[in-house]
Order: sequence, then structure tokens, then C-alpha cells
Amino acid sequence: MNNTKRILAGVFAAGLAGLVSLSASAQLPENLRDFPLATRSATGESVAPMFNGWIRNEDGSVTMIFGFANQNREAVVDIPLGPNNKIEPAEFDGGQPTHFPVYQRRGFVGIQERGAFAVNVPADKADTDVVWTLTSGGQTWSVPGRATSPAYEMSNGEAAMGTLKPAIKFSMSGAESNGVVGIYAPRINTSVGSPVTLTAYVQDRGVRAAYPENQSLYYPLGTEWIMHQGPVGASPEFSEALITGADRAKRGGESGDGSTNGWEEVTTQATFSTPGDYIVRLRVDNFQAPDSQFDNVCCWSNAYVPVTVTE
Repeated sequence: MNNTKRILAGVFAAGLAGLVSLSASAQLPENLRDFPLATRSATGESVAPMFNGWIRNEDGSVTMIFGFANQNREAVVDIPLGPNNKIEPAEFDGGQPTHFPVYQRRGFVGIQERGAFAVNVPADKADTDVVWTLTSGGQTWSVPGRATSPAYEMSNGEAAMGTLKPAIKFSMSGAESNGVVGIYAPRINTSVGSPVTLTAYVQDRGVRAAYPENQSLYYPLGTEWIMHQGPVGASPEFSEALITGADRAKRGGESGDGSTNGWEEVTTQATFSTPGDYIVRLRVDNFQAPDSQFDNVCCWSNAYVPVTVTE
């Protein structure tokens, strides 16, 4: 083949490849056509809702667990409840976060925040899709929660070596949370700039005596106080937002003692700079146990503290 034929053949092949590429691109939905392989921006990216799994409860109801992925490298995003942050059917709307911090975790989880909230779907509606929709950064994303795929089915039972989700109470005589759905504390009232104490009681519920591989019967619990809902652009300051299980073990106390599982009081001081209604989430984890880790959506529980802040 002479040089002229080679050039013509190359031009034809390139043109054909371009037509194939254009044709394939044209078949994609418009919102999927223009996503170049590039580093995520510091700001201006969207927040994606995530469905983390479902649990079949003993009464036939279904618990659907949701998280999110803030795709910004730096910008925290606030999306108020409403058309840009909604759950359908509407009867399940209102408990989702409006405040979306940036996360960068190791391993499979990466930028995800798993298990930020969950909804209980009654047994007579267990086959209902619960759809969470978020609009931000010029994008709208919807994710259905549905109790159909075994790959997404989870359990409230013991993990491989006896770990269970920790327990949380706001008073020793009050209700107990031992799952992602969580409980709500009585509303706290405070004013701008006045520190307020948030208090809860936590307990490791593991049943590990039958598993000699465990180094302890009970493991120290980690706690994290997280803004869940609140005014746009606002964020409380916590005196100590996060204490890992390893840190709590160094400090001693009930949850740092491997032979007991007594209730332990946990507190933080929260200071709010903007008036409004807030919800603070307390996540209590058992990640020190060898059969528990965030990647596997095991084993932590949620509880929520409503706070009203006045001028």
C-alpha cells in the first residue's frame, strides 16, 4: 500500500471511530455524556444519596439504611428539606440529613458517609420503594431503597464473633437505641454562644463468650457527635466531636474494661453561632471489635438530639 492509500485508510478509520464514538455517546442520557476523567473539584460538585442496605425485622417490617457521598474535595454542602432534599413516599420524609460534610476515608468507603439515617417501613408496605432525591451542584440524583436484592440484605443479629450494635440511652430509665434508626432525645434549648452539654449513655452489647478468638468480652466504644440538620451555612463547635474506641480505652472507664459491659456516660459541649433548629446525631461504634468495621456497615448505632438555638 502506497503512502496516499495509507493516509486515506487512516482518515477513514479515524472517521469511522469518531462516528461510533458519537453514536455511543448519543445513546447515553444527557446527564451522563459529559463527565471527563478529572479530579473532583474543591467546590461546586453534587452530593449523591446512597442506599446502604436493608434489614428484615421480626415483625415483618423493613429497615432501609441510607448514606451519602459529598463529591466536593473541600466544600461542606447544606440542602434544606424540601424539593431539593426529599424522600418519597412523603410519610418517610424528614429524618434525612441536611448537612453534608466532606469525608475521605481509606479503603472501599472513600468519600461515603454510611448509615447516616434509616427508615422503618411497616410490614404491609415492605415492598414499597423508598426514594431519596438530592439536588445540588447542578445535578439531581435519586436512589431507591428496596427490600428485594439479597446482596443488600443485612442483619441486626450477631456478627461473626458475637458483636452487636451498641446501645444508646439519653436517660437510664428512658428508651434505648440499638440500631441505625435511632432514638430522639428531648429537645434542648440554648442561645447563640452559650455552650450546652449533650449527654448520652452507651453500652457494648456483644455476646462473645462462645468465641475464644476474642481478646475481650467487651470492647471500648467510639463516639462521634455530628451535625445532622440545621440552618444553611451553620455548624456547631463541639468540645470533642470524636473519641475513637482506642482513645476511650486509654482513658479507662466502663467501656475500656474488657470484662464488664456497664453503661458509660458520654458528653460533649456544643456551641452554636447561628440561631435556628438543629439536630445533632450521635454515632456510637464498636470498631475495636475484630468482627466490626465501617466498610461492612457494622457495627454502630445512631441517636439524635434536637436543639433550638435563640438569639
